[in-house]
Amino acid sequence: MPHAATAGVEGTSLDRVEGEAKVTGRAHYTADLALPGLAHAVVVQSPVAHGRLVAIDAAAALRSPGVLAVITHHDATRLTPSIVAMDTTGERGGAGTQHLPLQDDVIHHWGQHVAVVVAESPDQARHAAALVVTRYATERPVLDMDGPDAAPFAPTKVWGAAPETRHGDVAAGLAAADVRVDATYVTQVQHHNSMELHATMAAWDGDELTLYEPSTWVYGVRKTVAGWFGLFEHQVRVVQHHIGGSFGHKGPTWPHVALAAMAARRVGRPVRLTLTRPQEFTSVGYRPRIRHRIQLGATRDGRLTALSHDAVAQTAPFDLRVVAPVTATTRKLYACENVATSYHLVHLNRNGPFTMRGPGETPGLFAVESAMDELAYALGIDPLALRLRNHADVDPETGHRWSSKRLRACYIEAAARFGWARRDPHPGAMHDGDARVGWGMATAGYHAKAEKTAARARLAPAPDGGHLVTVESATADPGTGARTIMTQIAADALGVPPARIRFVLGDTRLPEAPIAAGSQTTASVGPAVRA
Repeated sequence: MPHAATAGVEGTSLDRVEGEAKVTGRAHYTADLALPGLAHAVVVQSPVAHGRLVAIDAAAALRSPGVLAVITHHDATRLTPSIVAMDTTGERGGAGTQHLPLQDDVIHHWGQHVAVVVAESPDQARHAAALVVTRYATERPVLDMDGPDAAPFAPTKVWGAAPETRHGDVAAGLAAADVRVDATYVTQVQHHNSMELHATMAAWDGDELTLYEPSTWVYGVRKTVAGWFGLFEHQVRVVQHHIGGSFGHKGPTWPHVALAAMAARRVGRPVRLTLTRPQEFTSVGYRPRIRHRIQLGATRDGRLTALSHDAVAQTAPFDLRVVAPVTATTRKLYACENVATSYHLVHLNRNGPFTMRGPGETPGLFAVESAMDELAYALGIDPLALRLRNHADVDPETGHRWSSKRLRACYIEAAARFGWARRDPHPGAMHDGDARVGWGMATAGYHAKAEKTAARARLAPAPDGGHLVTVESATADPGTGARTIMTQIAADALGVPPARIRFVLGDTRLPEAPIAAGSQTTASVGPAVRA
């Protein structure tokens, strides 16, 4: 029988199981960790955006106190390309970028890693890095996706779909419309900048590598790094304790991880490499700038006759991936017989973008929903009524029934709770004292997802005569409460108090779990823990 105190633990208030450790400073992050004989690495970055590195002089840096090594493209470990996350072939990979560090003299973007300095202390490494002299043959960079040098091209795939999709005849739908909206919206670059900087600690034991890495996908890091260094996956162990925020950019494996492993192998000691806050802007991914052209057509009573979404996004010179599938939700959002989407990329001399919390679909929803608001005002129809009138009862893209959908009920209940009926749509008509008040609404949508996950549980006697249960799965908790959620699920499944449960995560020696991203962690790991 379940313990009386644990009936229905899920969904109830429970203190975060790691909360006390975090607020008292006992929670260890990667940059807090140290191994015996730890050395420290600092990267040297390119001050130019495009060209070639024609000379690099590390003599002064090597003479600097405490310096153990300076690694450049002349003597760096040769790396083998590993499968990149969201690769257009559909293969599942974990590398954050297609560019491998220190493999040649080509400069693709400002801030590209051109050397790594290893020293006894962080200060000695930073000082020596400033002594490395580099010389470049520069070329004109492409920095503006709207500039004359920009050359948009269609990627091979947009997350498995064709870059251009058509359902019905958008031109005919626009021609038949009583009212049309043709608007362009631009969503700007956004950087993650979570509180915890990226840091990697690497240690070799013969041909076996251990990496301490704040990653939301330790199995992905293991696979990527094994591929880079020509190792079997079982030769790489990846460990993460706590993650000080992810937002997407701690899911893939970035080039500095390879540099930490290179440095540790070179000096024969554990090495820790921590990016600086400025280096976060050029060394890991970000949400790209995206231009959206939205065309809508509707009858006088607000029925959509056409919907078109054309997107153009920036990417790195070496990258062909789409990291923000902004047209995907557009095709499923509203009941409309004529829908078309297109996606193009522009190579810029910047480091590569990546997915971001939101997630990648969100900028597209901003554009479509802004256009829907403009259409509502052009028609003189309440924005909520317009959306209800075009609610998709089946998937417009496939014609299939939804597995579940509660959007109509959400619209109605949210409007009632908010008091939407009191809204005056005229600009400047609503006030709160001297302040003008504007009320608006928009639709958001995201697919529900779950992936195969493994977990194991062990029962052991406790000193007080009871039992302790350890539950393990190699997932991650980027601050969203996974430890607490899994503790609640295990407590309910076993009928024991949460205090008797210990949930362990973040180690490739534990059963495999998918990336903790895409709002899928609880849906994926929870059933494995319960089972």
